[in-house]
Amino acid sequence: MAEKRILIVTDTHYCHFDWYGVSADERMERLIRDINAEYERDPFEMILFLGDYSLDHWKWQIQGSWLKEGKSYTDLFVKNYLDGALPTPYYMIAGNHEQYGHEKWKEITGCERQFYVTMDDYLFLMLDSYGANLDPTEHSDGTYSPMDVEWVKSVMEANPDKKVIVLTHYFDESKESDEAKAIIADERVICVFAGHTHRANIVTLSEACGSKKMIFAGNYSYCGSGSDPDPGEYLWGFRDLYLGEHVAVSKYIIPANDVVIKGVEKSVEYHCIEDIKIEY
Repeated sequence: MAEKRILIVTDTHYCHFDWYGVSADERMERLIRDINAEYERDPFEMILFLGDYSLDHWKWQIQGSWLKEGKSYTDLFVKNYLDGALPTPYYMIAGNHEQYGHEKWKEITGCERQFYVTMDDYLFLMLDSYGANLDPTEHSDGTYSPMDVEWVKSVMEANPDKKVIVLTHYFDESKESDEAKAIIADERVICVFAGHTHRANIVTLSEACGSKKMIFAGNYSYCGSGSDPDPGEYLWGFRDLYLGEHVAVSKYIIPANDVVIKGVEKSVEYHCIEDIKIEY
């Protein structure tokens, strides 16, 4: 089987905020520019988006745009920046800031809230980890929903010869059942990819989860706290995933960008961090 590569993008947060001296619209233009430049540098088969494209449902400060004014930045993100602009097929799951019900979510993105994708000998489980309390009538940060164990089992049983990569906006072990942890521990599961934290670090899950790696996919919005957050090492970027003969390799890619951090103009060179290699 030939080596395959995919791209994993999360937490773009197209919304009413500007970060690092760049307007929201310009930031989205740079995101698409950087994705396409990465494809030219080293082609990939597809792009998997892991949620938080907006702050459409948001509890704080000026609150989310959807309930407040009927404005969906997620819809604008898809129509103005994704449609016809990407070099490969793409697939989207929701984050905690997109609490649209199933029909509205599919209308906006063309995807179900939970689904799977297959590629050669691999099964990508795209889990809905914030699928509870959808279509809220009050501003919300979303409600975590544990793994749909029966759905996952049925999909894995229908694809018995494929290795599995789990992708989700977030995986909270403390809220998951023993059955869910056993699924992660299954020898067919290579690793878990997640967003939500805006970081690109790698953590080891518990023994109940087979000590599998959970690989965070970074952000293209902000990392840090306060009105002028310092992103530290986790500036705008995305992860790739190479799948080869019994090995998976991933790195966090930070494209070249001119930004303003804590009032200081910086030119960031293209570089990669947080590499990981998993043999199976």
